[in-house]
Amino acid sequence: MNTSINYPALIDGEPGNYGVVFPDIDGIGAMGGTVEEALRNARAVLIDYALEMERDGLSLSTPSPLNSVAVPPGNQLATVPLHYAPTIT
Repeated sequence: MNTSINYPALIDGEPGNYGVVFPDIDGIGAMGGTVEEALRNARAVLIDYALEMERDGLSLSTPSPLNSVAVPPGNQLATVPLHYAPTIT
């Protein structure tokens, strides 16, 4: 079964140096020279996060509704999709 979840993400930075963090997931983020690259890297990080959580027998964090996410000044709000197929053991 494929799983598809959209996580809210905050993007900040300037041309050549953008960062993405996930308000619902502590300790993970991604960087990129463009917003598009940072978001691509954020998708890869989410897949790694999901696989590690599965390996450890833990549940994924539930994403917050977009309208509940506080957006600090200078940040942009986006969603990053997580598409993966959990391993069935």
